[in-house]
Parts: sequence; C-alpha cells; structure tokens
Amino acid sequence: MTLNRVILTTGGTGGHIFPALAVATELTLRNKGVEIMFMGGPGPEGDMARKHGLRFLELPASGIMGRGIPGIISGMGWLGTGMPKAIAAVWGFKPDAVIGFGGYAGFCPVVAAKILGIPTAIHEQNSVPGMANKVLGKMVKRIFLSFPDALRVFPTHKTYLTGNPVRLDIIKAASKRRARPEGKRVLILGGSQGARPINDAVIKALPSLMEAGVTLVHQAGKMDFNRVRASYETAGVDPAQVYEFIEDMGTEYALCDLAICRSGATTVFEIAAAGVPAIFVPFPQATHNHQTMNAKAMSDIGAARLLPQSELTGESLATATLDLLNTPEQLTNMETAAREFAKVKAAADIASGLEALTA
Repeated sequence: MTLNRVILTTGGTGGHIFPALAVATELTLRNKGVEIMFMGGPGPEGDMARKHGLRFLELPASGIMGRGIPGIISGMGWLGTGMPKAIAAVWGFKPDAVIGFGGYAGFCPVVAAKILGIPTAIHEQNSVPGMANKVLGKMVKRIFLSFPDALRVFPTHKTYLTGNPVRLDIIKAASKRRARPEGKRVLILGGSQGARPINDAVIKALPSLMEAGVTLVHQAGKMDFNRVRASYETAGVDPAQVYEFIEDMGTEYALCDLAICRSGATTVFEIAAAGVPAIFVPFPQATHNHQTMNAKAMSDIGAARLLPQSELTGESLATATLDLLNTPEQLTNMETAAREFAKVKAAADIASGLEALTA
C-alpha cells in the first residue's frame, strides 16, 4: 500500500538519526509525494532532518537509566510535557504509520500513535535493546531488529530481522573501494561526537604511524577538535588530517584501507555495507555493554578486530594498525567478511514492513 504520511521519531546521536534518515529516503523514493514528519529531541536531529528536507518537530526528552530517583522525577516531567504535545502533533498530521528508532525522544510519538489507533513500529539498532524500546515493544505491531534477539526481549511473532538501515551514499561506496589508490589510509571515527580515549591513543601513536607512512583522516569531534589538531601540530604532523565532523562519509569509506572506531550499531553496519576492515574500540559505558556485543558480531566472523578500551594505548593501537596494514591479504579477507555481514536492503525491508502495516 502506498504511504501518504509517515512520522519517524528518534534522537540523541547520529547513531539513532542516520538509520531514520535512510528509511526516510527509501520512503520518498518508493512513495511519490509522501509527507514525512521527523519528531525528536533538542539534539542534532533537528538540523539533520531539516538538511534532508524533512519537517521537524522538537519534543522534550531525557534519559532515566542510571540516574536514580532524580532521573525518574525528571523523566516524569518530560513525559508530562511531551505526551500532550506528541498527541496533538500526531492527531493533526494524521500519519498512516509511526515508527520509532530508539532513544527517549522517540517514546512519546509512538505511544501517542498507539493511543490514537495508528499503526506503530519500532526499530532496535543494538544487540541489547534500550529501555525505551523495551517498553514500546509491548505496544507496537512490528519490531525491526538489526541483530538477532538473543536475549528474547521482544515477542517473536512481531520481530523482523532487517539489519540497520544505511545511507545510500555509503552503500554506493562499496563499489568504489576497488578503484582506490594503493596506500595506508586510516579513517578514525569516534562517532558523531568524537571519542577522547581514541583521540588520545592516536595522538600517542602518531610517531609510529607517520614513520610507517600512514595517512590519517581523523574525525575528532566538536569538543576535542582544537586539542587534537594542536597535538598533530606539536607532533609535526599535518593538522589538515583532523576534522571536527565529516559530512561525506561515503567518500571516506571508499578511500580508506582501515577504520578505527567505536562500535555503535550504525557505525558497524556502515562499515559492513562499505566493506571496510575495522578495529573496533567499544565504548565501555554503553548501556548493557551493547557496543562490545555489536563489535563481537563482526570480529567473530573475521570482519574486524576488537580492541577493548581497557587495553587501548598508543602502542597497542599502532601495533594493531600496522599489523593489518602490512598484511594486505588479511585486509582483503576482512573486507569480504564485512560485505557478507552487511544488510544493504534494511531500509527497503523496513519501508515494506511499514507499507504492510497499513494494507
């Protein structure tokens, strides 16, 4: 069935937002004239949604996990404000379906749609579901998963294993990698916000990496950009290799020989779709340690190496990086395994699932 109006909702970081935008693109391509509203929190999602030409509505949102009684009280506050606003917006927009992509900012719109009798779905990007999606999973009609539900959190009759939606430009990057120039080009990503421990280890590894002729493309994050750039200059390394944020990830995935990064689900599936060998350094404070589980899904099949943050030093990072760069056949095997892990049709499968909900 053709969809006329759809609400997508999520927020917080690029890890939640990029899959939602990938589905928005797919819906636009297959449903001529479809209207899409993006509802999210006060984070970066508003700018990202508007940049993609999507109507955006900001809602209050706040996490409660690990914050005790103050967190619960705060949570009740934003729910009290967010629910009436979400109900009014959903009622006024009259969508054919509403889908949440995780995070507390996506909670109220999905509940509002359920109250109003509108078909609902969620997408869980991580191997260990977050609290918001655990609750919403009991209400919605369909649950799309990036990883198998090994912990059996969700009712099996509602779950569909689709993988994590990836932007089209990144999927296209895979076909360009074979034409990239030979060399030792390493892409460093700490997620959309950067990762200070990874930045620190790279700074300490600079002498070894530069001596080996490695070229770096380093997304340091907004908060750490100036410090990292200054550290490159102090080390006598071209600071032009440091970026606050990289917009054209498709090109960087296509050109790099290896990536060093966190292992949020979006990064993992982008790495797989682009066919990039990777060293994953999971964020140890991630809820339920889901980043380690995400990384293991790739490392267990030989598509990546897992380097725990507790073992991350300049020396260990330089050693792991140069071991891989100096073994081209291993990089080739990792690239093949990554492509086999990829779910390049995830956005299309979710779009089809939403269409089926309204049939």
